[in-house]
Amino acid sequence: MSSTFRYNLLRSVKPYTPFVPQLSKSLLRVLIQVSVHFIETKKSSSEVLSLAINKLTNAGHKVPSNFCELFTMVFLTMQIYLRYPKGAVKHHELRNCLLDDLNFTEEYVDDICKVLINHRDVLCNNFSATKMDRSKMSQFQWRINISLSLNSVQINRPTIVLHFKLQNKEFRTLELPLSMFQQVRYNIALLLNELQSLQSRALY
Repeated sequence: MSSTFRYNLLRSVKPYTPFVPQLSKSLLRVLIQVSVHFIETKKSSSEVLSLAINKLTNAGHKVPSNFCELFTMVFLTMQIYLRYPKGAVKHHELRNCLLDDLNFTEEYVDDICKVLINHRDVLCNNFSATKMDRSKMSQFQWRINISLSLNSVQINRPTIVLHFKLQNKEFRTLELPLSMFQQVRYNIALLLNELQSLQSRALY
């Protein structure tokens, strides 16, 4: 296995494992479907999430409270795997990481591996194409939403609202709970630290 695959999986996906007990087989399959759909199309994440929620509600399934976190966990797992060359991560090694590190059940691992292994070539091609074609951000704004309770002077949980203007003149809005925003901040800080470390290395 690539020495960095498990490291990247643990760093990026492990924080979402407390939400695994909210998964069901039907929910996981919807999350896999919309993750593949996101890879294959140029649709924004908000459009894809709305599609997933509609699929669940129309089928009579309950949408879990941490639905966004579960989608992120499944999509990141697929995304990290597809970034590695074919054969770099063996089938049994992928299974072991999903079972031991991410606490997926055997049944869930079978569903994820079936998609990643059997459809890898198509997914890789689509992933590369859509990654290049997606519109880039041209402007960015943010604000903090705070609501007060009517019964007492008490501040409810604040949320962070992010506004993006894309180069194709479209706008996107993303609202995050404070806990997820802190996770985003942590990952960005980690990325910047790694970039700085790479830049400081001597070239031979």
